[in-house]
Amino acid sequence: MKKSITAILIAAAMMPNCASAASMDDLRISGFGSIGVGTASNNVGYAGYDEEVDFKQDTLVGLQFDFNINDKAKVTTQLVANGRYDFEPAIEVAYLSYDFDRFTVRGGKMRTPFYMYSDYLDVGYAYPMLRPSQEIYENLIISNYTGVDLLIPITIGDTTLQLQAFTGVSQVEERDSTMGEKGDPTFGLQIDINKVVGATVHWYIDDWTLRYAYAQGETGETGVIEMDSMVANKDATFSSVGLQYNDGSLLVNLEAMSMKLDGVFHDNEGVSGLLGYQIGNFMPYISASWINTTDDEERENTGALQRYERLSYSVGNRWDFAQNMALKIDVTYVDYRDTYGGYGANIEYQNIGGNIVPVGARYDDTFVYSMSVDFVF
Repeated sequence: MKKSITAILIAAAMMPNCASAASMDDLRISGFGSIGVGTASNNVGYAGYDEEVDFKQDTLVGLQFDFNINDKAKVTTQLVANGRYDFEPAIEVAYLSYDFDRFTVRGGKMRTPFYMYSDYLDVGYAYPMLRPSQEIYENLIISNYTGVDLLIPITIGDTTLQLQAFTGVSQVEERDSTMGEKGDPTFGLQIDINKVVGATVHWYIDDWTLRYAYAQGETGETGVIEMDSMVANKDATFSSVGLQYNDGSLLVNLEAMSMKLDGVFHDNEGVSGLLGYQIGNFMPYISASWINTTDDEERENTGALQRYERLSYSVGNRWDFAQNMALKIDVTYVDYRDTYGGYGANIEYQNIGGNIVPVGARYDDTFVYSMSVDFVF
């Protein structure tokens, strides 16, 4: 069923004689992709890599269809086949936008506007590093929501302030969920996030960008009684701040976030920073990220699962070797700070008194080596 989506969209795009007042001149098709490869020094799973060389984790291809209904209304659809999901095509965004004189209204499936690079999360060519911070971006696995938003640009002197308010529903999808136990029918349950309400503020000042985001929601029921007792009807809140400076040569990016979820789940906070400098067609960069749980007292008597922390350092380079193509290499070192780092594969279990209990971490740190070719067309 999913694999038929591509054929349907392409067929629709090739029907200029269909019963519509619009023409093919109103349709724009663009694309993007990444071909990635990587490996890690152990099997913790940081950034999705283990000791085996993997060509799928950072590999994807996407198509975007922008159809102008008239001079004010447009439909945007983005279809992505991602290697980490066995290349099954998925519609990541599909929304209608309408431009009024002083604001824009959109409705449909859109990216959750949590971070600096959220709008083009799958477009590796659009950001300087090989991948955004795992401690910030990959910590929150909710990448889109279905609802409506309002975009209001405000000119203040030589600067622009853009306000965004949004509401709708979201979900932790089955393909990303780790809820339940592997091998059990409850593993990988989709968790709905209802009553989502939020806002973002971007302030563009010459070479500077400042942003703030806030969102809240409530988890829904999974349909599995033993799971719902833990995850259903829990309040969740999220906030983030970001700052970026880019004058065409020097790039500085700073982001921080805080996430809270009622119940036994970890609340956490994190921060990341990146420094890069453009030298011809090359941009070498260094970055560091940190994440830490903040509500450890709510999980007393859980042993090694009570808290986690990790600190990562990356060094890499982006080479724009051809038009619309970039080669990136990256080496990342991760220190789990005497915890399991938030990865179940890093938990050491022992049989104590006939009970299998978590007693510590299997590994203290991880190296990840990766490379990608990013492109747009």
